[in-house]
Amino acid sequence: MKAKNTIKTDAAFRRMVDEVAQLMPAMAAKKAELEARLQAVREEPEAELAAMKADYDAKMAALKNYFASAKVQARLLTPGKKYGESTAATFGVRAGKPKLAYLEGKTEADIVAALQEEERTEWLRDRAPELNKAAILGAGLSAAELQDYGLAIVAEGTFYVKPKDAPKE
Repeated sequence: MKAKNTIKTDAAFRRMVDEVAQLMPAMAAKKAELEARLQAVREEPEAELAAMKADYDAKMAALKNYFASAKVQARLLTPGKKYGESTAATFGVRAGKPKLAYLEGKTEADIVAALQEEERTEWLRDRAPELNKAAILGAGLSAAELQDYGLAIVAEGTFYVKPKDAPKE
């Protein structure tokens, strides 16, 4: 049996060049048809997904706004826990990574000067004296002790809702 794509003459080569040349636009047309069909199939679910996302975003914003009050959190969180439950979900606030913040009216230069005055140089970097925030955060200081230097620790929480039947991460 003779192989279909075997070339033995210049004439056979030219014929196959012509066949390839005819296949190229046909393949491009078929690819364009496929893309058009795929886009048509995608459009309806994408529109539905966009509407669901807008509804989700609006509801999450309303939940975050309502849950921001400490009184509401005290009522809704399980006693001794950092979460609450509804019929279908667990909800709460995940604590963010702690960060140092300057108290109102304080600058880093003011805080550096206060630390130098009390010889707390382990909380300063050697360069141009600046705060070593990691060392301060790791020192386990109370809020009152931090206030003495014009600092506070803040950690932004992220409100979450997790369906009860969600797979474990």
